[in-house]
Formats: sequence, C-alpha cells, structure tokens
Amino acid sequence: MPRAVRYVRTVLVIEDDADMREIARATLDCAGYRVVLAANGEEGLQLLAHQSPCVILLDLMMPVMDGLTFLAERRRRGLARGVPIVCVTAGGREIQKYALTLGACECLLKPPDFELLCERVRHYCNNHSDD
Repeated sequence: MPRAVRYVRTVLVIEDDADMREIARATLDCAGYRVVLAANGEEGLQLLAHQSPCVILLDLMMPVMDGLTFLAERRRRGLARGVPIVCVTAGGREIQKYALTLGACECLLKPPDFELLCERVRHYCNNHSDD
C-alpha cells in the first residue's frame, strides 16, 4: 500500500509559465512540500495575505506584475517579512542584482536544475522559523 505524502512545509511558486509551474509543483510535491501556485506577482501578493510559506520561488519577468514589482510591493505592504525569496530567472546580472537589493536571498538561472532547486528550498525551509 503506498504511503501517504506528509507535507512538511509550504512553498509559494510565482511563475507565469504554466509548464515551469507544473514542473516545480511536481518536483516539490514529490519532495514532501505543499506547493501553492501563482501565475504573476499580483496573485502572489493575494496568496501571501492568507498563506505562510517557508520560502517563495519567484520568476522576475512576468506579465501583470513582474517579480521586481512583487518584491517592492511585498516590502511596502509588510507581507511575509522574513520569508526567504529565491528568484528563478532568465534575466541577466543587472536584474538579478536589483532583485537582491529588493530583498531576494539569491537568484538561480532558468531553466533551473531541479535537484539544486530542491536543495535550496530545503535549506531555506529548514532555517525558516514560521510555517
């Protein structure tokens, strides 16, 4: 009989590409994380009002509200203070540097190595005190 998956922590994935969202969801779900999905920064902010993730995976280049605007608006609204944010982007060094100044912890290049992505999520979730 298959064992039921026990979710240990929640990860918020903010990504406009449906295939990337699904791959991230499936990968993190298999690793035991509860995954909440948003297609843009605006949806991500709405979810943060009701979710307490241990980490946020954030695309930087999206329609509606991009990742940089999400970072600035999250800070302005005081949402998810202390929740680590890992940017996953195809953007160059300048956009990555700017994301770091707005509060991101690190930036990974797209397409991500999903084994590395899981390792980074595990690292941040293990060091984050809120669930």
